[in-house]
Amino acid sequence: MPDWRTVQQAVIGEVLPDIGRRNRSMGAFPKPRYKKSDVGRGRADKAVGLTKNVARVPQSVVKRVSAGGCHSRKELTRQMSYVLRDEALTASWSNQIGVERSFEEEGIARVVADWGGSWVGAPKRGHTDHIILSFPKGTDAGLAEEIAREWGQEVFGSGFYADRFRYVAALHHNTEHVHAHFVVDKVGMDHEAFLSISRYSEINYDMMRELHAQIASEHGLALNATPRLSRGLIENAPRETDVQAALQEGREPYVEPLSFVQRIQREASLRSYAADYRSLAGIASMLDDTEGDGFAARLFQGASAAAAHLLKGEPIVSDFADVNDIPADTIDPAGRIAAAREALISEAQMAWTKIRNMEPGPERVELEGQFADQARSTTHLIGQDPFFQSYAQGLDRERDPYAVAPVALLQERARGDGRFAAEADAALDAISDRLADAFERFESRFEWGDTNAEEMAARFAAADRSAAQINEWRPDDPDRRAEWIEMEREMRAEAEKIVASVPVGRDLLEDLARQELMEAERTDRLSDIAALDRLAKEVRADMSDGDLDRVGRGEMDPLIEKINDPGLRAAVGSELRNMGRVEDGQDLDVRDSEPVGRYRDLASVHERAAHRAERGRGRDEDMDHVIDF
Repeated sequence: MPDWRTVQQAVIGEVLPDIGRRNRSMGAFPKPRYKKSDVGRGRADKAVGLTKNVARVPQSVVKRVSAGGCHSRKELTRQMSYVLRDEALTASWSNQIGVERSFEEEGIARVVADWGGSWVGAPKRGHTDHIILSFPKGTDAGLAEEIAREWGQEVFGSGFYADRFRYVAALHHNTEHVHAHFVVDKVGMDHEAFLSISRYSEINYDMMRELHAQIASEHGLALNATPRLSRGLIENAPRETDVQAALQEGREPYVEPLSFVQRIQREASLRSYAADYRSLAGIASMLDDTEGDGFAARLFQGASAAAAHLLKGEPIVSDFADVNDIPADTIDPAGRIAAAREALISEAQMAWTKIRNMEPGPERVELEGQFADQARSTTHLIGQDPFFQSYAQGLDRERDPYAVAPVALLQERARGDGRFAAEADAALDAISDRLADAFERFESRFEWGDTNAEEMAARFAAADRSAAQINEWRPDDPDRRAEWIEMEREMRAEAEKIVASVPVGRDLLEDLARQELMEAERTDRLSDIAALDRLAKEVRADMSDGDLDRVGRGEMDPLIEKINDPGLRAAVGSELRNMGRVEDGQDLDVRDSEPVGRYRDLASVHERAAHRAERGRGRDEDMDHVIDF
């Protein structure tokens, strides 16, 4: 029995210690362990993967040997002889007919003849692939063989990923890292599918690494399979071929430099991962360290430190204690994170109950909104919990009976630190006050839903709502519920009139109109965009009859000083022309408005041009930052 209590286990523990070994004699598995939709997300749990990053658990290493594909039987013979050479070999096996069995050197000629007989054409990368599965220092060779056998049969021999592929495998223990070589025939056994390994294929590097980590965990060996960026590694990794050449030549491997755009994109990803680590620290703060090993405290400190390092563009530096000081049987991040998840869900449910038990008013709506924000920021680490999902997902405008354009945009401006923040905040206060006054006429029915006019006004003035919230706001009694829904429609119509009448500055109104235009569907009508409709009417009221006639003839000069954005200016010009066609005595709202499509495109083109100009002005300063980084 091999000793599996490795250094990695001392840090991370036996996550799944009791899972039985599968029968590998026929290479059959009850179901695929990996789904294509799992690519890049980490199969087990994102929180566990980040915890392993903080604890410096070794990463899975799966390499495809560059130029390792064989183009002829002679090359395959030479490669097989190298992989199966006695001085490196610890064990060898194959699945020549889909059944895994040991492999002897005298079988090379038979394999070469068998594989070569099905080769057609001259594929650029050859008729075979050469894959290396590597293990951390100190891994027992017997354990590595068991993991490698299961991994190879799952990836290439199970038939779950494109086809079943023949391979010959060999375990080597001639370096400090025990590793397995897989020479794989690219012609599938069942459907003659051609093996492709790329980010877009069923068999890809994320899939192979994540399966390696999962199967290793089932055997008691802790591995991780997280992206380089999640560990703060922003630069490109050196090519494996150059690593070997550099070792022989006594130099550093060549690393392809990042382009300016690549660096900006990766820095943005680092900020996203930093937010994930902050969320992980929040989960860790809910762990109860009753065993006295300080795991939660170290996880909180390590996750917080990881977030800080990533925000500086630096690799993660773990704050975990020395692994030799940690009892191996007390460290189980999967169990700890699962316990924290359950505690967090329980705490969230209690918090929501307390919020709902408050006296009705704007403060309760504000706390509900904060609760939804917290749910959104945590749910990707917590997982698909129904309670969190129900409150984290806001409704789109079409399905939200409380949505009034452009309230959500005003909320976005008010929460930010831009030049419109104070003005947007003042507008929202005015909207809430006017809504509360207007809703007093519904007061007799508000008691059905344990609310009042001020709270209903705050609900309409909030940025968004979830279906679960709206369901809880409505009465349980079916008759009253139907009447309540009708009342919501009346209040929404009232709210749309009030929002349209609250004064806002021309610059803010133009900003809102442009944003609504960018977010609208191409088939929507310009008159359906509330802020744009209001802007067009205000501009019309400010213009002389002569200027309106010029716009009606297609001239845009009268609008240049009134509207800065060219795309928005064109849309307003279209609306003014359509208003001019409305006969006297008719409502302007009955005009035949144009579709949004081309005007949204114009606004988008102008936005991209403005961003390019802005980047051009700051290029020297930005490049200095890149060099310093």
